Amino acid sequence: MGRLIVAGAVLAALVALVLLLNSAFPTVLADDQNRVQVFVTVGWLVLLIGGVTMRFRSQPGTALRALAAWVLIALVLIWIYAYRFEAAAIGNRMLAVILPSHGIVTEPDQQASVSGGSQGTGGEVRFALNQFGHYQIDARVNGVYITFLVDTGATDIVLSPDDAQRIGLSESLLNFSERVMTANGVAYTAPVTLNNLTIGPITLNRMPAKVNHSQMPFSLLGMRFLNQLHGWRVEGQTLILEQ
Repeated sequence: MGRLIVAGAVLAALVALVLLLNSAFPTVLADDQNRVQVFVTVGWLVLLIGGVTMRFRSQPGTALRALAAWVLIALVLIWIYAYRFEAAAIGNRMLAVILPSHGIVTEPDQQASVSGGSQGTGGEVRFALNQFGHYQIDARVNGVYITFLVDTGATDIVLSPDDAQRIGLSESLLNFSERVMTANGVAYTAPVTLNNLTIGPITLNRMPAKVNHSQMPFSLLGMRFLNQLHGWRVEGQTLILEQ
C-alpha cells in the first residue's frame, strides 16, 4: 500500500510539472514531436524516481549514491548535446592536424566536418601543408574518395591509372592519344569527363580531366580545378578554397 501511495505521489508531481510547463510555454505541447518527447521523458522520470524512492526506504545510502550517479549522467548527456556543434568542430580540427588532407570546412557562422554537399553554401575549406610541404586533399570523384595533390604548375586534373580504375574508368576503354611534356619527359594521357568532384561543400559537375598512362603516386588537381572555384588563396601555410 505504501508503495502505491509513493508511486501515486511521484506521478502526480510529474503531471503537475508538465501542466506547469505547459502553462508557461503553451506552444511546446502543440507540436506532436515535442509532445511525444515530453511524455517519454516523464515516463523515464517516473521509473527513475520511483525506483530511487523504493530503494531509499530500505537502503537510503545506496539510493542517494544511485540518484547522484544518474543525475551526473544526465548532466553529462545534456552538456554533450548542448555543445555538440562545438565538439564536432574541435574533433575535426584535431583530425585535420592528424590528417591534413581531411581539411576543415568553415561556414559563415560555424565550423563543420568535411562531409560532402552541394554548391551554394558559401563555405570555405582549409588545408594545412602536409609533412612533405604539399597540399593534399581528399575528394570524392563520382562518389569514390581519391587523394589529390594540388599542383598549381599543372593545367588539368590528372588521374593516376589506379585512381581512374577505382572510379570505373577502365584502361582498356581509354584512348591515350594526347602527348604532353612533363618534368619527367613525354607522357601520354586520355581525356575523360568526371561526373562530379566534391570537396566539402564544393561540388563541380562535368569536369574535364585526363588519365595518365604512366603510374603516379597521387592524382593531381591543377589550375583547371582551381579556376572553377569562387576563389582560392594561401594564407601562411594554409590553402583556402572558396565555394
